Amino acid sequence: MTREDLLSAIGEIDETMAMEADRERKVYRMRNKRLLAVAAAVLLFTCTAGALAAVNEDINALLYRVWPWASQALKPVNLVCEDQGIRMEVASASLQGQEAFVTLTMRDMTGSRLDGTVDLFDSEMLRLPCDGSGTCTLLDYDAETGTASFAVYMRFSEPPAETDKVTFSVSRILTGKREITVDLTPLLGDIREAETVPVPDTFRGGSMDAAGVQVLNPENSLEIPVTEGVTFAGAGLSDGALHVQLRYDDIFHTDNHGFLTLTDPAGKDYGQGELPNGISSVSWFGRETNGVDYSDSWQEYIFADYPADLKSLVLTGEFITADPFIAGDWQVSFPLKSITE
Repeated sequence: MTREDLLSAIGEIDETMAMEADRERKVYRMRNKRLLAVAAAVLLFTCTAGALAAVNEDINALLYRVWPWASQALKPVNLVCEDQGIRMEVASASLQGQEAFVTLTMRDMTGSRLDGTVDLFDSEMLRLPCDGSGTCTLLDYDAETGTASFAVYMRFSEPPAETDKVTFSVSRILTGKREITVDLTPLLGDIREAETVPVPDTFRGGSMDAAGVQVLNPENSLEIPVTEGVTFAGAGLSDGALHVQLRYDDIFHTDNHGFLTLTDPAGKDYGQGELPNGISSVSWFGRETNGVDYSDSWQEYIFADYPADLKSLVLTGEFITADPFIAGDWQVSFPLKSITE
């Protein structure tokens, strides 16, 4: 979601915001939240319980221009928490029925680790005793001060039960995102029938159930670096379809991912036509880490439709990679009634 999309949406108030969040949401479960395998570290942090001298004027002014009713709905919070040399300030928040809004800033106090690509990697959470989902959008990044401003929208499954305090927290900051387009055609080589195996039992997703689907044998990976965090494993034919296999490194900490486009010299896009069973791509985890999670993601792109002349293929990859996220413990707590009354 772009900044303009978000600002337009919040101008429509509750219903439109909820619909937009459903389309673009970054879902989290407030109960039973999946644990990530993060190297153990002692987190030294300090949280200021008292209000700051003034709210963040820049972010409030921005929201006031595009969110006219903010002055009535948002309540000042003005609490700060610092960890890992990064300061979080929760400027304001509001809880109305099943919907919540939070504005906050993140500022690197020790260096320049944050940039204009920063996001909170689905770790932002208003902790209430019920399930919910939401979206977080970067409103602004000030390169001079290293400050990123965010707007968070959340919708809960039901109006929250009575509770004295509420906590807003962030545990991950993803930054250093890079977008790159790569011509993969030279890597296709002499395409021929390939050795395949069933989808590994670490299957994690795809267009449909992967039962019975064959993929290129990962043991035969060509291990050709494409860009940082992305490896070309191979390409070949199987059951009348072209299979292209890639590996994305450490996705739980980097969110590395990408898309492939298959065209002919004239630019016709062949897309990823589905096989009879509806499959167009599958993915699975690779290396197991500490017996808990799987760090790397293997992705197999399956093209059921392609030109008869395989040598005319043009294969293009669009990839988004990032530095490993910054893990921390940023949280502030305040009376629930302070953002509902």
